[in-house]
Amino acid sequence: MMSRRGQSTVEFAIMIPVIFAALFLIVELAFFFGSTHYVNYAAFTAARAQQVGESATDATDLLLDGNVTAGASVSASTGAGSVKIAMPWEMDLPFTSGFGAFDYEVTVIAGPEEARYEGTTGNRSTRYGDNQCGRGC
Repeated sequence: MMSRRGQSTVEFAIMIPVIFAALFLIVELAFFFGSTHYVNYAAFTAARAQQVGESATDATDLLLDGNVTAGASVSASTGAGSVKIAMPWEMDLPFTSGFGAFDYEVTVIAGPEEARYEGTTGNRSTRYGDNQCGRGC
């Protein structure tokens, strides 16, 4: 009968790169999804700031100052409260070079149409008359 000494060591040596690759991929995806959350929130905040007459870039500069979101570019239109943020993303893991870049882009429009609902009272059909809710919802 053949000796099985060292079999578990060989299996461990084969599996440890796969385990570490999965672990690093989970961490990288956590950074990506966290940064998309920050970009979404920054775009919404910048559109709201622009809607009330403040600077959209000042709002995004406060929120997108981390290492992960430092490459985000902000373009705000004048007037209606439209903000577009583009964030380039490239995985930093050695085995993910074939995936390419995951560019993330979000546009938020919070113009006068959004602002007129705030501070209104009454039933839903008067507050949200544009949603075909004629007899009350």
